[in-house]
Formats: sequence, C-alpha cells, structure tokens
Amino acid sequence: MKEYRTQNLYEAAFLACRGFNFTGKERNGNKVALVFPNSQELIQTIAEFYAGGTVKAKELFDWYRTLKDYVFSDQ
Repeated sequence: MKEYRTQNLYEAAFLACRGFNFTGKERNGNKVALVFPNSQELIQTIAEFYAGGTVKAKELFDWYRTLKDYVFSDQ
C-alpha cells in the first residue's frame, strides 16, 4: 500500500480529526509533507474535505496547532 503525502496542514488536521494517523513527515528543501497510510477510506475522506466536509472546530484547530508544531520541530 502506498503512502499519501500532503503539504496542506488544514487537510492533514481534517484527516487527523477523522481518526487517520500520520506516520511521519518528509522534507524536500523548505517544504514539508505529512505522510499518511493510503487507503480507499482516506481518499474518500480527502474528497469530503475538498467538498466542504465538517468536523468540530476546536478539534480541527487543536490538530492544526499540533501538526504545525510537529512540522516545524527539528528543522
């Protein structure tokens, strides 16, 4: 199974809110991608995100801050 990578912190936070666990981060120059195990359910959830899917706002912002801290740690 391949991995899914995203540089969009809002998308990653949405996925985390929906229960998907990221497996790490990959740096490419000054850009960082968060890595998730790929699955059909993940792809469907990504489509929901871009179609205006909803999650609890506080949970989304908590995940956003957590992921932002993780992305910028150990630069």
